Amino acid sequence: MNKITIIKNYVFYLVLFTLPMYMNLNNIILVSYFGLFVIEGRFLEKRENLKKSYHLLLPLFLIFLLPLFAALNPYEELGTVFKHLEKHLGLLIIPITIIACKEDYEKLWSNLFTALLWGCVATLLICYANSIYEMVIGNEPLHYFWRYRHLNHQFTNIADTHPAYLGLFIVTSIAFLFIESSIKKWLKLILILFFLLGLVQLASRMAILSVGLLFLVFLWTKVKSHWKEIAIGTGVLLIIGVLFLNVASSFMKERLISFEKLENDERISRYKISYDIFKEYPIFGLGFAKKDEVRINKYLEHDFKVAALEKYNAHNQFLEYLSVNGIIGGVIYLGVFGYLFYVAWIKRQYFFVCVMILFFIANITESMLVRIKGIEFLAITVSLLLILKKKKELA
Repeated sequence: MNKITIIKNYVFYLVLFTLPMYMNLNNIILVSYFGLFVIEGRFLEKRENLKKSYHLLLPLFLIFLLPLFAALNPYEELGTVFKHLEKHLGLLIIPITIIACKEDYEKLWSNLFTALLWGCVATLLICYANSIYEMVIGNEPLHYFWRYRHLNHQFTNIADTHPAYLGLFIVTSIAFLFIESSIKKWLKLILILFFLLGLVQLASRMAILSVGLLFLVFLWTKVKSHWKEIAIGTGVLLIIGVLFLNVASSFMKERLISFEKLENDERISRYKISYDIFKEYPIFGLGFAKKDEVRINKYLEHDFKVAALEKYNAHNQFLEYLSVNGIIGGVIYLGVFGYLFYVAWIKRQYFFVCVMILFFIANITESMLVRIKGIEFLAITVSLLLILKKKKELA
């Protein structure tokens, strides 16, 4: 392995490490990784790998076709088309770099998710340090820690990240700790507790629901042999829950445990607008050119002034594709994710089964593939899944 290859691999670790945090920094490192991939050489070997495994590019290529069709519907000018496609190019470039060097990443893939895990730790530490600093200079009492100004977007702004994406990366890291990581048990426990505290601070309902489902599946597989530990752990969590109810702010309680708040969530009400757009443009969707104009008008018609001002997307990836790409987008989206889940399952790559489910759950309340963080995460995860071999069952 030459020096450029070693440097390239470490830079790729940095790509995953910075994925949960500062977007511009992460983009610079990602571009550096692409540059090193070219400088590295090994072109004959890479070409041969791509020639043998070109079919592995198909799932992400199909996802890339959706923004391509949307950018051409209707066609404006080449510069505008490229601007629409710029952040989606990772769906093509990232799988090429991984599949072309698949022998390397078959061995190193777990290091990439380890880097993501420590990136989540670093991001949370940055956010916590900022919250503590703000509390100290503001002379705030300790119970303000779970007040509105230290939760959700206010908590993550310092790291230039979105709570939904950070929540997904944290839950993915928890799944990695459960299923794949060789980290010592005591450190795993500390990291999981730290991540759980971080999820509460993010106040991300879908991330907390996801980690709850993950725990239920894990406990179900261990209940016969570890029922005493599970019972004690459940009791501790109940006590913490009671303390949380007494200390948490009204914003936190309403966001996480109020059914009335969930029923009246404006985001859910806006889903009907995206569905109405789909009914008006059922086959090919409205495309990128008219997307903002049509959505803003409909938001204003229904008095969603903030959504119109901020140009909110559908906040649901399936509805996003239905409205922008029509039925074609919806079918490709569901078909690709169904196929990826099937591949992960038949390969017995159960960590990737979890990741596909977690990503799909996150897409229920967020359009995860309209931002580069979501696109990059999907491209890396899917590429690694597709190059891995089937796991042998343990005897």
